[in-house]
Amino acid sequence: MSGTDWTKFRVERISAATFLKRNLIHTDLLTAAVRRAKGSLLEVGVGSGAQSALVSRLVPCTIALDNDPRIITAARPNLERFGNGVHLVRGDAFALPFADGSFGVAISQGLMEHFDDARIQNLLREQLRVCNSVVFSVPSDRYPRQDVGDERLMAPMKWLSLVEAAVDTTVYRAAARYYRFDPESLKYSLHARRSLGGFSVLVTIDPR
Repeated sequence: MSGTDWTKFRVERISAATFLKRNLIHTDLLTAAVRRAKGSLLEVGVGSGAQSALVSRLVPCTIALDNDPRIITAARPNLERFGNGVHLVRGDAFALPFADGSFGVAISQGLMEHFDDARIQNLLREQLRVCNSVVFSVPSDRYPRQDVGDERLMAPMKWLSLVEAAVDTTVYRAAARYYRFDPESLKYSLHARRSLGGFSVLVTIDPR
């Protein structure tokens, strides 16, 4: 397990404004995921359900997985209100209850940074077992706070090194970069009257 106390993770029904805001912030992530979905997408760690709800309007088979019944209960009405037939599954991200090659892409947002290197690499290998590609987003080394308390705030090159240690680089190519479109960073930069740089890192893993 990670060191995160997930009982402190805030789960709630979200408004339409919050749904739009959360997805606008993560436009880079969602665009990269939909491009790779090829009709099927797995979100690992459902959170509020905002991302799964949006992509389900574009990807016919969208499944969201979480191991916390409290989070699943909170996410369900958000998925029903904003999504299009998202299937919620309770399961273990380290032992996904799906056959090899079941999905085009796995997506996660705000998940990986709560684990140590070995656990992150196990998560990635398991997602690549059931998915063709993996796309995830994490807060960067420029992010101004720790929302839960144990987030690892790292630069893209550190994430790239960690990912390449997890996969066979003759089979997969990995990339990591700051978001190109980053409304959250822009808001804080305008406040500070200087550029604060990207607040999120986008990581992609694809077959060569």
